[in-house]
Amino acid sequence: MWIKPPIGEQRRILTSVFEPVMLDLSKHCAHIWSDVDQLDKMLCEQFYTVPHCQLLYALDKFGRQISSNISTDGINQRYRGQDLSRRPYSVSLYPKRHFMLSSVYISHPMGRPCISAVQPVIEEQQFLGFIVADFDINTLPFFSSQSTQLQNNISSLWKPQETHRITTTRVFKPKSSVFDHRLEEVTGILGKLIHERGIFHCMIHYSSAQILLWHMDNPFQYELWDAEHFLNEALQHYPLSHYTDKAVLAYTQVKKVLNHFRILRLANENIYLRSSSINIVNGLVGVSFSYEDSLYMPVEQFVSKDIRFWLGQAQLAVNAS
Repeated sequence: MWIKPPIGEQRRILTSVFEPVMLDLSKHCAHIWSDVDQLDKMLCEQFYTVPHCQLLYALDKFGRQISSNISTDGINQRYRGQDLSRRPYSVSLYPKRHFMLSSVYISHPMGRPCISAVQPVIEEQQFLGFIVADFDINTLPFFSSQSTQLQNNISSLWKPQETHRITTTRVFKPKSSVFDHRLEEVTGILGKLIHERGIFHCMIHYSSAQILLWHMDNPFQYELWDAEHFLNEALQHYPLSHYTDKAVLAYTQVKKVLNHFRILRLANENIYLRSSSINIVNGLVGVSFSYEDSLYMPVEQFVSKDIRFWLGQAQLAVNAS
């Protein structure tokens, strides 16, 4: 569910960089796996062999952290034993047996958009657990800079209408919200509400952690949900119903749009979604970015653009200002 590449080629490059060193590290750790102190020592010694790494640690096969947190600050033992089975990269990991690169999520220790490299640890055919390396995406080469070729290609992808002018003079950093820390769960609930509960239009306000929902049985009024009530009660509030035959979007398209929303919210500390919406009856997506006024476009147009497009638009906005 969570491993859906936001940028296929860039993920392949990152995998080619991280997988060999993570595999080598897992072999170093396998024979001392049961000795936590020695495991910490090994992770600390090998920390700088993983390029751009912010945090390194070991999990057992059920997602419980067995090592300390290893970072540039050294060894922090307070995190030993914490349950990380609900982290985005931990979902359905067992019994995976190959290197994995997560999608973007908010790291609790770092409080920033992050991806994780996850390497299984295996000794003599016995699966022991995982070595995990966390990376701040803003320190990774692809995310921290924009190539000249990318900038040259931006204008050919999409242009705002002539009556629309970019007036933003600076880019604001996002305020982290409950939704940011549970965005995978929010996306899953929204998908179910649209597919199984009669919701045909939704709007997400990320920083304030509020969601507006329109139901097929009452299309002239919306219901406003805060984070706590949405996460705990929304699915029970609406009765089961068939996916409406008035929809012009297939549910596979809806899932793709919701996944794009999640990625674009977490992809960069300066370039992020402030709000987003989707309507399955008219097939339109609405987005409002940190650098831009609200934009509306057909779903096909929205999903045809990956993160490089939106990062490029932000750079153009900054240059124009």
